[in-house]
Amino acid sequence: MYINCWTNKEASGLPSMPPAISVCIPVYGTEKSLLSCLQSVAAQQGVESAGLEIIVVDDASPSADPELGSPARIVSQFQQESPWPVVFLRHEENRGLVEARRTAVEAATGEFIFCLDSDDTLPPAALATLYAAAEDADIVHGRAQVVLSQEGCQLEGAALEKVLTQLQEKADKVFIGRLEGAAILQNKLVENQHNNFLWGKLIRRELYLHALSLIPEMYCTMAEDVVQYLLIAHGARRYLGISDIVYNYSVNTGISSNTKITSLERWEQVCSTASVFTVLFACLEELDPPFTESQLAAIRKLCRFYVANNLQQLHHAVVPELQAVAYEVLCDYWGAGLVRRMEAALEREGVLLESNPF
Repeated sequence: MYINCWTNKEASGLPSMPPAISVCIPVYGTEKSLLSCLQSVAAQQGVESAGLEIIVVDDASPSADPELGSPARIVSQFQQESPWPVVFLRHEENRGLVEARRTAVEAATGEFIFCLDSDDTLPPAALATLYAAAEDADIVHGRAQVVLSQEGCQLEGAALEKVLTQLQEKADKVFIGRLEGAAILQNKLVENQHNNFLWGKLIRRELYLHALSLIPEMYCTMAEDVVQYLLIAHGARRYLGISDIVYNYSVNTGISSNTKITSLERWEQVCSTASVFTVLFACLEELDPPFTESQLAAIRKLCRFYVANNLQQLHHAVVPELQAVAYEVLCDYWGAGLVRRMEAALEREGVLLESNPF
């Protein structure tokens, strides 16, 4: 399933006891930002007594950057000076974000998991702040700061400001205080008072592993947080939200609605969002306690949003010569009936859905 390329755990000179936190970093084509990401973990302050480990999973990144080299090379060089143990794993073929995270979490040994995307970074005291607040919580959730990377950004002026404001609002969506039991999922799904991003949260490893055990192997590169976090929230006993900024969320070309889709491979990645809901609805049948009707209604609303969003991308981002076959692919993923019903609804309304309800 994957290659264990190497680990420097034994050579680290650190105590052999399990660390408090496993920082899990999936990598795919992000060589330019990977070293900065890793260095921000190495620079964490106040966690010496708790201990960290870094788990990097290369999800079969494409050909190496000629200047930087492969993820394996970057991580190998980093681990020579890392104050923390580093484990590097590589998938032989691209399996998507859910499976990259699964590989990382299953390899981790920490009490808590912290998901860090390889194009983002951490403030210096992020992990110490989260861990100090953990106590008996299963999920500790902090705020994020949106950071603009100028490289390749296609928006400017008012359009750029609008998108950055929207992203910052999502990053700031943290319920400050404590939630217990069923109130955690209700607060997320129905009340929509905290976000479902995996980053920015300290998640108890046993809870994360249980959620993953409910998810069959799946390929997904979009909205993969949804299925994982909803199942994590369902199984959690205690949530604690804090106002501290614990994450630097970097945005660049991903915020441009003008990015063209010129290949079916890229379009299938967009459509892979459908897998989230296929798996999620299947999981719901096995959960105890079951989701309430209001929670199911929220999931159906979110599902409709993503179908509408894919239709919008089809018409505005897919190049004309691919649109006919891209429509067939869309119907294969979501089901022709659902796609056509959503098309009809959007035509009646005269507008596409304006914003993600999450």
